[in-house]
Amino acid sequence: MEFATQACADEFSRCLNDNPNYENSAKTWEGPLVLEFVAESARLQTDVRLWLDLWLGKCRSAKLLENGEEAQIDYTISAPESMWAALIVGDDPTRLLMSGKFKISDNTGKLMRFPLAAGFIIKYLERLLAEW
Repeated sequence: MEFATQACADEFSRCLNDNPNYENSAKTWEGPLVLEFVAESARLQTDVRLWLDLWLGKCRSAKLLENGEEAQIDYTISAPESMWAALIVGDDPTRLLMSGKFKISDNTGKLMRFPLAAGFIIKYLERLLAEW
């Protein structure tokens, strides 16, 4: 599946919603998350922002935000595409996220309360971006 398409965003949402383990791990998560892939011209020509409306263990909606498009965002995880690629090919997620190469903004402390849910989000990134 081609990355940075609405079909990819929809599949990401479907994967989360079809997983009861994700639902249990995120049952108190309230607030949209943006995964921002900063273009380095290796794979992406422009930055990609995947917006996920996460609420009580479900993904109510997913979409790609256009450049300059505003949306409610409670959590943002941003990194250059090379860092996302390293994460997807199996580098230790905790080590990478704590390396400072990923920028976690907004409600950082609150986001850190959901390590299992974050693990499922990373797992589905691995699946959807397997070609990286």
